[in-house]
Amino acid sequence: MKSSSNILLVDSDQAQIHLLSEVLKKAGYNPSGANDGFKALAQCKVRTPDLIIVDLHMPLMGGLAVVNRLKAEEKTRGIPFILVGNKGQEYPKIVNSEEGEEDVLHKPVAAKELLSRVKALLMQKSLTEELKKKEAQLKELVLFDPETSLKSPRYLDEFLRTAIKQSRRYKVPVSVLVVGIDHHEQILQKMGREASDELVAELAKHATKQMRDSDIAARTGAFELTLILTVTDCGGAIELAERLRHKVKQTSFPISGRSVAITVSIGICQFSDKMDDQGKVIMSHARAALEQARAGGGDISLKAE
Repeated sequence: MKSSSNILLVDSDQAQIHLLSEVLKKAGYNPSGANDGFKALAQCKVRTPDLIIVDLHMPLMGGLAVVNRLKAEEKTRGIPFILVGNKGQEYPKIVNSEEGEEDVLHKPVAAKELLSRVKALLMQKSLTEELKKKEAQLKELVLFDPETSLKSPRYLDEFLRTAIKQSRRYKVPVSVLVVGIDHHEQILQKMGREASDELVAELAKHATKQMRDSDIAARTGAFELTLILTVTDCGGAIELAERLRHKVKQTSFPISGRSVAITVSIGICQFSDKMDDQGKVIMSHARAALEQARAGGGDISLKAE
């Protein structure tokens, strides 16, 4: 929670704004004022406050109308607020309100009670924002492989479904390459898991250099990458596969302080209208082509039949 949090005071009574501003300033907050609801809404568009203290009974636009307008906008929906009203007066229900939001501080507002409520709401806001940040980080971990920074299989599945829809609708080709490191069992036994992950990450760098921004690469196995090539027919996919295969064969990968030479085999398949919309068939055909290439001794690019 920031001690210098920006707090907007909304009240038609300028003396009330001044009084509460002094209380908040002494507590280390940064208050500002608006003497009607329309000005408050305008100020929120310029700078989003951390909290709003709003009087319920203002002319032209009352406090509840201000709150409901703010809750209708994505940018201002999460701003916490404190309602100030006259004891005994009724007020309408807040749109989309949660339990506890309709508590009202009654005039004259006691400084201690005001600061206690401000502190509690700002703490709650801070914790909520932290949780949202953690959720976003977890989502990123789901969408990306942490070792290679490539997209995850989950992301690839969604991307492939979208590419297939576009292929059907606009009659544009889409192709899949499944790239597997040859003799990976021996590599794992010799280098260990950590160094093997480092090797896959280096391979990923070479693969992405061969691709366009509209394509994606995902890690779909311990020693396997899958490339989705949009607006690319089988001929273009074979060309890219061969370019990547030769580049890998000519490269010494710096892994854990030593140079490692590898080869890859690549299975290739172009989407056809007879295949399913989820991408299961095109993926199975590309992976079958990869296994056939490995069975042929490896270091081969092979198109699915």
